[in-house]
Amino acid sequence: METMVRNRKLRLLVTTDCPNKRPLCCNNSWDFSKLPKVRDFDYDEIMITGGEPLLFTDKLVELSVAIRSINPILYPEEEMPKIYVYTSIPGITQFEEILDYVDGVVLTPHSKEDVNRFVALNKYLYHSIKHDVDDGGISLRLNLFKNIKDMLPEGIDLSLWKVKDMEWIKDCSVPQGEDFMRLPELWHESGK
Repeated sequence: METMVRNRKLRLLVTTDCPNKRPLCCNNSWDFSKLPKVRDFDYDEIMITGGEPLLFTDKLVELSVAIRSINPILYPEEEMPKIYVYTSIPGITQFEEILDYVDGVVLTPHSKEDVNRFVALNKYLYHSIKHDVDDGGISLRLNLFKNIKDMLPEGIDLSLWKVKDMEWIKDCSVPQGEDFMRLPELWHESGK
């Protein structure tokens, strides 16, 4: 009899709200209403995604705290899941609000304005959390499409970041070993 192995990574959709609305965004190929609703957080790694999760930093902090407080009660033998946020917002304020509550951020800038904001964020992070990154306490990954990479200032210090070169992919599939689920109630900006 074949034993079914449970996936240990959860890609968790928290919102479909997004300021970018890119025509090639892989989210365009999904019908998010058909995603299964998350039932538990018994995973090794939880990747919070959207839309744009950093539009809702208060809710993101609440969710991270809830996951970390529920898991030791329900799964005492398990280690705490790592929580990563996938975002396109390189905002200092948003990073300040969430970095104490997550294990890492995966940032994908999309525009010249994002690049300008990223340069300021990178400088801020270098002076405020470099020791946390160096100690392995915080993971920072920077996804760069070629057009965005070409906009970065020459000689910028990206040593805080694990840099990954990206290409637009029309239909993104969920990687093997991951579950893709959504919150039962997605977050929406007021008035929408």
